[in-house]
Amino acid sequence: MDRSTNLKGRGYQTVIGAASLAVGPLVMTIGDLLHPNETSDVSGQAAIIVDQATRWYLAHLLLFIGLVVFVPGLLTLTGLAAASRPRVGYTARVLTVIGVGGTAAIFVAEMLAGRLGAGSAAATEDLLGTMFSGPIAAPMLPVALAFFVGAAVFAVPLIVGSGPLRWPAVVLLAGVLLVLAEIISSQVLLSQIGNLLIWSGGVAFAWLLVRGATGAPGGAVAGQSLPAGSALDHQDLTGSG
Repeated sequence: MDRSTNLKGRGYQTVIGAASLAVGPLVMTIGDLLHPNETSDVSGQAAIIVDQATRWYLAHLLLFIGLVVFVPGLLTLTGLAAASRPRVGYTARVLTVIGVGGTAAIFVAEMLAGRLGAGSAAATEDLLGTMFSGPIAAPMLPVALAFFVGAAVFAVPLIVGSGPLRWPAVVLLAGVLLVLAEIISSQVLLSQIGNLLIWSGGVAFAWLLVRGATGAPGGAVAGQSLPAGSALDHQDLTGSG
């Protein structure tokens, strides 16, 4: 038996990617549904955190864990884009990996704020003020924003295509844009809806992957441009043999 053969003939990397697409966004959605209100005012935000310190910490812990679990799925999605547009897929992969690092750093800082909020309002406010100050925010935010740019880069080629990946990509990208809108507006409801859409799109992608119904060519490797029309092999997902 070929070492890559697994669930319904799919490669083990396909199985891991599909599981990641279904589970990672679900954990993030649960975390975001726990998320207290936000405000752009540092003093007001510190007061909210102090009042709901445990909830704030748990919400960001789940967001952090979910994002980490989501990584194989993100690599899978960039691999799907790379199967037909190698340069686009590679660019998306680099941007999303960079963005995951920046976003994870923000989640960890928010977890720290929750722990500080359990004991000191002044320390929480100082942390938030420092985190959003120029010397910290200037390098951190562009790195985190790379995630959203990378998501658009891999989603757009899938959307403009005529295959079964179009609508899952539309739903996922809509969710990503809503999460970005929440970051800009501090309206938590937007990211809650956004994460639900990302999860829905992820589940749709996962279902197509395990059924072998992605419309991408088998045996594709990152860096190759191939015609659509057959099932996706595990090599499409990571570019490895």
